[in-house]
Amino acid sequence: MPLTKKMFPTTQEKVKEAPTFRVTRPMDMKLPGGPLPVVAWANGGCFRSDFSWQPLFDRWAGAGFVVLSLTGTGSDDDLASMLSQTTDKEHAALIDWTVKANESGPYAGMLDLKRIVLAGNSCGGVTSLQVASKDKRAAAVFVLSGSSAVGSVDKQIMSSISIPVGYVTGSQEEDIAAPNAAGDYEAMTAGVPAMLVQRTSGDHVTVSTDAKILPEDAEIALNWMDLALYGTKQAHDTLTSPDVCEHCTKGVWKLKAKHLEQLVK
Repeated sequence: MPLTKKMFPTTQEKVKEAPTFRVTRPMDMKLPGGPLPVVAWANGGCFRSDFSWQPLFDRWAGAGFVVLSLTGTGSDDDLASMLSQTTDKEHAALIDWTVKANESGPYAGMLDLKRIVLAGNSCGGVTSLQVASKDKRAAAVFVLSGSSAVGSVDKQIMSSISIPVGYVTGSQEEDIAAPNAAGDYEAMTAGVPAMLVQRTSGDHVTVSTDAKILPEDAEIALNWMDLALYGTKQAHDTLTSPDVCEHCTKGVWKLKAKHLEQLVK
């Protein structure tokens, strides 16, 4: 069954031994069946508040993912930490935690270490790609209105990434990240699967945080992760259809892609 057809009840929790991120997951982790794929997420602006992107996390968790989203500790005496930005090292630490959590404790044996997605918005997309260029434990990348460097393209990073990368941006004219995401797409190593989905209208903030658009972002991302992680043909066919996702607003999204057929199993 395609991931977009799965709708499990979800829940959120903070993990005591790792207070700097939140877990959004299926309420009953046994319901999806088998180890669950993981999304390691960093927020737009590398902020320590993940509130704006909750619709993404809830939809992905409803499809059977365990979503780790970077946050602050939430303690009143940790204002300096709350005001600081998250880093690529913290983003990579989400994968470290995933590996350890799968060995012992309540998540033991429940996480699919072969299906970890690095994801983020804007600055969080930058750290996603930075980590993907160095950490070979990730299986795919999803970037929402972001690129390999703030305001530019880091060709060294892009040439070091060998896993599938998917981008969703606003319009080429309105979204400040769209031209750089397009530059990333062109700078990728030959043969690596990639997609660039652009909205015909909408700026950086709109495509990243608008409550009416986030469900479509989430569904496009689910199709991407379903194809990149599982090779699901229906996900491929939906992404390459005129509307990119089943519930997307018609005529609004456009796909540019390469080597997607290599992912189909």
